[in-house]
Amino acid sequence: MKKQHQLLCFAIMPFTVRETDLTKYQNDSAHWREVYQGLIVPAISQAGLQPQRDDDDYSTRLVTEGVWSKIEQADLVLCDMSSHNPNVHLELGWAMRADKKIVLIKDEITSFNFDLNQYYTYEYSSRLQPTFLQNSVKELSKVIGATLADNVSNYSMVAKLALQQRAVEAVSVGNVEVELLQELLGEVQLLKRQREKGTLPVEEGPRVLLGVQDPSKLPERLIGTTWRKKGGLEEILFLSEDTFAYCSVGIQKWLENDVTFDTTSGTMELTWRHDGYLSPCRFDGGYSQFTESNGERWFLIAKEPFVHPSFGSSLTPASGRLQSLRHRSMQP
Repeated sequence: MKKQHQLLCFAIMPFTVRETDLTKYQNDSAHWREVYQGLIVPAISQAGLQPQRDDDDYSTRLVTEGVWSKIEQADLVLCDMSSHNPNVHLELGWAMRADKKIVLIKDEITSFNFDLNQYYTYEYSSRLQPTFLQNSVKELSKVIGATLADNVSNYSMVAKLALQQRAVEAVSVGNVEVELLQELLGEVQLLKRQREKGTLPVEEGPRVLLGVQDPSKLPERLIGTTWRKKGGLEEILFLSEDTFAYCSVGIQKWLENDVTFDTTSGTMELTWRHDGYLSPCRFDGGYSQFTESNGERWFLIAKEPFVHPSFGSSLTPASGRLQSLRHRSMQP
């Protein structure tokens, strides 16, 4: 019987510990070899693939040419981005160009790369303690298996970058449908990362009461408050009595929209400027949440401007009013 070909996983990672990084890795000059043998090789093997790293082939004379060739031949590429090694990033770029299925990993002392932080990255402990290492091998093997099983290019960076580029170009000429698709793509990517990490999106936190007794005071009391949609992927912030700002994990910037109030009944109507959609909203008795006419619920999470951690730390302000509201909320 003909022996079945075993799928190949090529590992891209640092080879030597730089002198400036020695103290970070307990002065262990063989740290990366230990990561490869203790974590990467067992995880790849448990996932049913054959592990390979460039220095496993000592017959290679033209090192760069050998790396490119092995990346092209691999069924999956695992990239350890720990310590931000320039050669690793170069080889990762080649793997992305080849549209390979890629698993990204890093240790806990390495910050996320800005250009790649939208992609799921498995994080392991650099200290390689036996107990943690055993769990990490199991977890990483599952990530490798899930990536390998993908047959619809969900893990293709080339496909994602191409889609995002087309979306950016379409938005620049006013294609609203593609803009909404781009937003939805961002939300789906976040949910996938949260599912892989075993976390759930933030929904309703501790109940916050707005403290409105007279509906006529509602517009004034809403200014500066932050509300989160059920599911934790969208937030709105009331900027004034006729304007609110909206952001989500998909667009990661504040967009201004319009709001009107019926101070007699204590209701309001949200108007989304990009498509003119009108949504009547009704508050609960304590003004801690409101429900849109389509059934979507929003919860009051803060009486001051607040940003969901998944939205990023550098959201573009909707206007100078957002900055002034933040400044005001910090005053004693």
